[in-house]
Amino acid sequence: MNQPTYDAVIASPIGRLGLLTFEDYITDLAWLPAKQKLISPTTSFAELICNSLTLYFESTSRLPCFPLQPQGTPFQRKVWLAMQKIQAGQVQSYGQLAARLKTGSRAIGMACRTNPIILLIPCHRVVSAKGIGGYMGKAGRTNIKQWLLQHEGVHDY
Repeated sequence: MNQPTYDAVIASPIGRLGLLTFEDYITDLAWLPAKQKLISPTTSFAELICNSLTLYFESTSRLPCFPLQPQGTPFQRKVWLAMQKIQAGQVQSYGQLAARLKTGSRAIGMACRTNPIILLIPCHRVVSAKGIGGYMGKAGRTNIKQWLLQHEGVHDY
C-alpha cells in the first residue's frame, strides 16, 4: 500500500501525526510510526493546523473547528458528524451514540475504527459502557485514548 504524501508530519507527546489536506479542507489526520520523518507544513493552511495542534498538546486549549472532508460511506459520515458534537471534557458510550443515531453499538465502533481525521473527529470521546473501550481498532492504542481524555479533563478512565 502506498503511503500518502503528507502536507505535514508533526511530533506530539503521544506520537507522530500526519496531515493531509485538499484545498482548504483536512482530509486525513493519522497517527504514524515513531520513526516517521517529520515534515514541515507545505502550505499556510497546513501550518495553521499544525500550530493549533501544537497548542492543543502544550496546553488545555481547545482545537478550533477546521473544514473537514473525510472520505467514507454516508453512514460513517453521519457517525463522524455526531462525534464532532461531543465536547472536549465529555464522553458518550458507544451505546448512547448508537441510540441517538438509531443503530447498533458495533456499527458505531466500526465507524470509529475507520475515522480518517483523528482528534478533530473525536472518536477518543466515545467509550465503552464498562470502561475506556478500544481505540482505532488496534492493540496497544488505548494509552493514546486515555492520554487524550485526561488531557481534555476526563479522569475516570
